Parts: sequence; structure tokens; C-alpha cells
Amino acid sequence: MTTDDPGPEPANEARAKSFGAVASAYDAGRPTFPAEALTWILGPGRGLQVLDLGAGTGKLSAVAADLGHDVVAVDPSQEMLEVCRRRSGIDTMVGAAESIPLAHASVDAVIVGQAFHWFDHARALPEIARVLRPNGVLGLLWNNADMVVPWVRRMMHAIQGSDQAGGDRFDPVPILLQSDLFALVETSRFRHWQDLTRNGLRLLAESHSRIAVLTESRREAVLEQIDTLYDTTARPPEPLRMPYFTDCYRARPSDLANYRRTLDAPVAPHL
Repeated sequence: MTTDDPGPEPANEARAKSFGAVASAYDAGRPTFPAEALTWILGPGRGLQVLDLGAGTGKLSAVAADLGHDVVAVDPSQEMLEVCRRRSGIDTMVGAAESIPLAHASVDAVIVGQAFHWFDHARALPEIARVLRPNGVLGLLWNNADMVVPWVRRMMHAIQGSDQAGGDRFDPVPILLQSDLFALVETSRFRHWQDLTRNGLRLLAESHSRIAVLTESRREAVLEQIDTLYDTTARPPEPLRMPYFTDCYRARPSDLANYRRTLDAPVAPHL
């Protein structure tokens, strides 16, 4: 799928704040992230101190924890974090990308799944560079549905409208490079699938910000379209397989970022 691309203010702010109200649907309906994608970002080892920023219900945090890393999930939504706390091996903190509640140089990696496009980048990138260790890594991930598949295009048309379905995907590279806080940005893409029941497809639609901010009657009309799509596409008892590409970006702090950090505070010790 295309990201929940930010729209004009104040609609964008309302959509950004809408996820708490659909936390359960988000957790049940959204896909996880492939472990190989996160391994590409973090490396093959274990035991890194990892910050999942804009963690939501902890979909990406759970993958990092399963890979053997120490994870803290930070999100501004208490409702989303309540769901995240049901997962094992993850610490949680309420906070925002623009004001991260962690010490200078305290984490080996900052990972962001499906959320970087919501950040105020002018404020968030200095904060990310601040909490990263000198040789740390920033990893950005987006699950994007394969729009080549006809039923996927119809689903996104129902959710996003004809003016948005299949629109341009968010590109973080110019933002990262223009900040001067991150060095060369590397990219990779991983293929995976999500098996969906009829209710699972409905929950996936409900979890989108464009649906969450609709009036109840308009939301139900869209969800009825989603139900019909499932009924005319799925072949029970087999689940409907939603195809995704996970687009990944990784970058390390620049020399400028490392220099600025040393002026502010010493590197925090490993726990």
C-alpha cells in the first residue's frame, strides 16, 4: 500500500492522531515486517539497544525483540502502547520523535516502521541523531502493497479514493541527506505476504487513518465495499493473500552529527 501520506493541515494532524482510536484494529489488521528486512538494517548479531520510534502497537518492536535485541518502544499514543505492552521483551515509553525521552548516545539503532512520514523532520532528525551512538544506524521501513494485483488496486481505491490510490510513495532520502546529519543512505526491498480472513481485511481497512477520521456512516459504507471485495475475490477455505514489498532505508550519523553530540554530552554506557 502507499503510506498513509500526510495531507494538508489541519486534516493531516487529525489523521496523525487518529490511530489511538483504532489501536486494536491496527494491531490485528496490519502486517508485520519481515525479519530479513530488519536484519539487513541492524546486522546479523544480537543484543543491540534498539529504539522503535513511532512504535504504535509494537509490530516492528516484536520483530527486533525476536531477533535478540533490547527494545524500547516510544509512541505518543497511550492507546497504541497499551497494546504494545502485551508483547514480551519490550519496554515502552510515551514520547514523540520531536522530543525523544532518552539520553544522548544511548541506543545503537533507531528503527521506524510505517511512521517516519508523520514526523516533523526538522525537529525529529536532530533528536534521532542525538540519541544514536557514533556508529549507530537509523532504519526506516514501509510495507507497501503490490499495486500490480487488481484486487489490491480496488481495495486501495475504496480506502483512499481515486485521487490517492496508487499515489507516489514517500521518499525519505532527500530529507535525510538535506539534514546533513546522516551519511550515505542505502536502500533495499523485501517481498512478503499477509494471510487475511474476511474480518482481517476489514480490520486492515479500519486501521487506515483515512477511514478512522470518517463519520460512522461513511466509514461503514467503505467497509461494506471491503467486505464485498473479499466475497468476490477470496476462495475459502484458503485465506486471501495480501502481497507486500517492504521498502527499507538505512543510514548512519554523519561526522557533523557525531561532532555535535560530543559537544552536548558524553556517550551513555551500554547497559
